[in-house]
Amino acid sequence: MKTKLLFLLAFLFCTYTIWGQGQTIKGKVTSPTDNEPIIGASVMVKGTVNGTITDIDGNFQLSANTNATLVISFVGYITQEISLNGKTNVEVLLKEDNQMLDDVVVIGYGTQKKADLSSSIAVLNTKELGKVPGGLSAGLQSSVAGVQMTNGRVRIRGVGSINNTDPLYVVDGMIGGSVPDESNIASIQVLKDAASCAIYGARGANGVIVITTKRGTSGAVTVDYDGYVGWKTLSHEVDMLNGQELAELINEAMYNGNPNRTDYLEALSNPAAIGEGYNMLDELKQTAFYQKHNLSVSGGSDKANFRVNTTYSTDEPTFIREEYKNYGMQFISDFTKGNLKLGETVLIKRNDHDWSDCKILGAQKWSSTMPIYDPTSETGFAGAGNGTDCGNPVAESYLNWYKGEGTTINGNIWATYEFIPGLKYKFNMGVDMYRYMQQHYIADYTIPYETHSPDEYTMSSTKTNRYLYENTLTYDKVIGKHSINALVGITSEETKGLGLNAGARAMPSPDILILGSTQDNSSKVVGSSINRSSMFSILGRVNYSYDSKYMLTFNFRRDGSSNFSKNNRYGNFPSVSAAWRINQEKFMKKLDWISDLKIRASWGMLGNSNINPYQYQSTVNFNYIWYYLNDSRVSGALPTTPSNPDVKWETQYSTDFGFDLAVLDNRLSLTVDYYYKKTKDMLIEVPISYSTGYMGTFPTLNAGSIENQGVELALTYRNHIGNWDYSVSGNLSTVKNKVLDLGSNNAIFASNSVTKTAVGHSIGQFYGYVTDGLFQSDAEVQAYRNSKGELIQPNAAAGDIRFKDLDGNGQLTDEDKTYIGNPIPDFTYGLSADVSYEGSFGTIDFSMIWQGSQGNDIFNYSRVDNEGMHHYYNNTKETLNRFRAEDLTFVNPVSGVTTFYPKNTDTNMPRAVIGDPNQNRRLSDRYVEDGSYLRLKAITLGYTFQKTLLSKYGIEKLRFYLGAKNLLTFTSYSGYDPEVGDQNRYGTNLTRGVDGMSLWDPTFPNTREFYMGLQLTF
Repeated sequence: MKTKLLFLLAFLFCTYTIWGQGQTIKGKVTSPTDNEPIIGASVMVKGTVNGTITDIDGNFQLSANTNATLVISFVGYITQEISLNGKTNVEVLLKEDNQMLDDVVVIGYGTQKKADLSSSIAVLNTKELGKVPGGLSAGLQSSVAGVQMTNGRVRIRGVGSINNTDPLYVVDGMIGGSVPDESNIASIQVLKDAASCAIYGARGANGVIVITTKRGTSGAVTVDYDGYVGWKTLSHEVDMLNGQELAELINEAMYNGNPNRTDYLEALSNPAAIGEGYNMLDELKQTAFYQKHNLSVSGGSDKANFRVNTTYSTDEPTFIREEYKNYGMQFISDFTKGNLKLGETVLIKRNDHDWSDCKILGAQKWSSTMPIYDPTSETGFAGAGNGTDCGNPVAESYLNWYKGEGTTINGNIWATYEFIPGLKYKFNMGVDMYRYMQQHYIADYTIPYETHSPDEYTMSSTKTNRYLYENTLTYDKVIGKHSINALVGITSEETKGLGLNAGARAMPSPDILILGSTQDNSSKVVGSSINRSSMFSILGRVNYSYDSKYMLTFNFRRDGSSNFSKNNRYGNFPSVSAAWRINQEKFMKKLDWISDLKIRASWGMLGNSNINPYQYQSTVNFNYIWYYLNDSRVSGALPTTPSNPDVKWETQYSTDFGFDLAVLDNRLSLTVDYYYKKTKDMLIEVPISYSTGYMGTFPTLNAGSIENQGVELALTYRNHIGNWDYSVSGNLSTVKNKVLDLGSNNAIFASNSVTKTAVGHSIGQFYGYVTDGLFQSDAEVQAYRNSKGELIQPNAAAGDIRFKDLDGNGQLTDEDKTYIGNPIPDFTYGLSADVSYEGSFGTIDFSMIWQGSQGNDIFNYSRVDNEGMHHYYNNTKETLNRFRAEDLTFVNPVSGVTTFYPKNTDTNMPRAVIGDPNQNRRLSDRYVEDGSYLRLKAITLGYTFQKTLLSKYGIEKLRFYLGAKNLLTFTSYSGYDPEVGDQNRYGTNLTRGVDGMSLWDPTFPNTREFYMGLQLTF
């Protein structure tokens, strides 16, 4: 399926047929793996220039002597020589050459032989997608050098901006296309440098992922099924104190706060009687189930073909009260009428998401001495107690809910017409329609420390329509050894959005959620929004190749965006790249062990316009703004954003040097790249005084510069021995990120109070105090004084943390903070291995994927409370190793129960003390951990039944497989998962690597999964 699309492209571009002398020879070329015809295969008479190519059915016809030898070849297959020996009709089976299957790649607005590429483009083998559920994410993360993925967010070659740096997805030529189900993907290319991305202009600054879907083929109707089911749990647990352990800790912390106090909690006065207590996290966790089923029907003729894909999936996360349901249908067709070709790809998706406020990290704070349920309560849930004041996460999960319903229609239709050989016009129209509605209900309830009355119901709806129009003209010409491909085009795009939100309290019943039926009309709120943006572009490209030896490419795109004023609306984005295939030179012919050797270089400019619209104009907000005049509420308005008519494009300058090497008959291949990217005129929101009248929204200025540089290596070895096929691939990527300029801003502090972005440092480095161990005695506390003889930490005692006075002023202030960690890794790497054995019983295949990161830090924010020992909240098991200067025999004055606490000074865990007088919890390097890890992302074992057995039942292919994800993880990180993403859901890159900052932390941990699946074709 995959190769057939690529071959069709080659066939369309290769329209010549050279006829020799002799009798008419006919034949057909097919693939032995699926018996499908190979389109565009070259058939040459050996020793002559007489030849042709196969048609859409794999057939060929030429004139040749019946004693001649035919040479049949095609990219991705092993070349064969067939002696006619008097025959005039031959059947040829071309065997796949796994070393060359990726030799034709899809680039922006066209295709190109990989051997002729002069830019940095990585090809993700679609076989990676079938190894594991979520194969696209796993493949990008582990198999493509320069790509980093955490929590579903993709970064290509570092972080070049504090604005959104998500890559652009192009699906079947649709910019911003909806990614199809992995079962329906034919090819994936990752464009990484400016030379390959410049054709997409402003939207290519963060890299481009180009996806081609599988299409229908000529022949009988084929039905494909690809489905799997799986179960998942947390891959790592964070153990909390049980009831007895927590009671003992609280009693000790109260004693350390004041040894003379007598007001100990009666409920905690006999820790042993409490026993294990209650585990809130266990009530929230579950063994989750997920499934996905994809059914495809395809077929057609040489003039028309089709493919229809349907998808259904469900997913339950590992915490209660959440479920995803997804439905999809994709329509694909192609038609040919003379020189006119038509095609379309349309995807319709429906996504239902039900969830609740499942505050995972809040559950860690729940006192394990308190029950979770209370049968005497109206709600059935218990409230906080024993000194705590936090909400009950299980109650919140059941007493409120969210419902989200999204519908997407995304796709494009195109038409091409070839006026003369090589000259083609293409019209492409894309449509992206998105509808989303969300409902939220909070019940009327009261439990201790948590009251919500009356109930509340809100709903919101958004509608977005995006239309894309592209007109391109391409010309291909081969003159002797010179090959020229030229492209020019004009594109336009328009997006319109509309939003509506409303809410009310005091609904008549949880079953009657109609806003107009509210019992409190004054609680009604309503708001709306509208937005519109557009872009107009002209583009061009020239590819030149001499004898497939010297390659040169020029790209140019001029984008105009409505995000900027007329003075700065347009940006120009050129690029140039060149390559030299050294192995094609005569002086290299003796080195026959070198299959290919190419050096590449590229330079280009890219842009970024990812800012809120209308920054060049002053804007006003009417939502939820009112005031009272004569005791009547009157709608009002507030200024939202001050204007900056001079705001302009953010520009990125990119340079790349690389080489591609293949040796030992292409069995061993190596790709190495060095890149340097510099962003100038970075778009930054610059804070201004609230006295100007703008409430928390700041003007956007061009006031910054950032650089990224690094090295990428990708190494693959493939071989075939007897019935065995195997391959091993590895990749490694480095990135160094540095802020060069922030305009008048000295630094940007994130809202989490942990990360700081400043000149001379990386984006979003951790910033805080530096610790210097624990005070081992009160004498050490007294000795830690400034030049005036004053105590630097006057509230400290033995067992408290000593903080460094970095500025030497004798006091601990914000001036003593410094950079304490970097979330950007020194390097990331991946390793994959595949082995298959084909026997008379069928084929057994085995694969595994490893992925790792080295040198990055994680700020484990959850430890601020979970190791705080300052309150009555629960703490982690690590606090059992807390400091004690001496043995303590404690007699509880309430119960008279005696508890012995042994001396423990050989530890880095501070003492427990209510109130934390020394501020041991202040944000410091105590919470910075090594985030390096090596993970077995996936391991899969499959079995494919023998074809002769299946043919009896009309089945072409039947494969069964089972496997596991995230089975092993080697890391020193103490949190749930070392793959920590960005706290900001919009990808501003300022809060990367901060774990557990909020009760409903967005950096959701990876799960350990076990799955099994079935692939069937008939």
